[in-house]
Amino acid sequence: SLASAMLGLVGQPRLQKYVQKQVGATGALSGTATNLVASAVVSPIYVFVTNPLSRLEVIMQTNSLKGNSISTVAALKELSTDMAKFGLAGIFRGQGIGIAKAIVSLTLFHEGRIFITNQFKQHNLKQ
Repeated sequence: SLASAMLGLVGQPRLQKYVQKQVGATGALSGTATNLVASAVVSPIYVFVTNPLSRLEVIMQTNSLKGNSISTVAALKELSTDMAKFGLAGIFRGQGIGIAKAIVSLTLFHEGRIFITNQFKQHNLKQ
């Protein structure tokens, strides 16, 4: 999705560079640690932006598991009922683990990207 691409693929590397400049320059944090810090800042924003659609998806999936097909309009009504009952927590229920998962997966993705980039650079320098 656009939000995923903007926050995960563009926002996190930019934030990582900022964190490296501010904190990493002191040598207190390694590249992996600054990557983790950047992911920890970007992930809650990503979850906040994308969670209403994710919550809607969960409502529709859990109803279909019960054998009941639910329309998008009915799922939106259920989501609004949750919001009326629990406030914004109705949309963001259970997202603590979602944020933790996003931090780990985004960090691992960027660590892998950096590793592969460095491998290609080393290979190209040998030739």
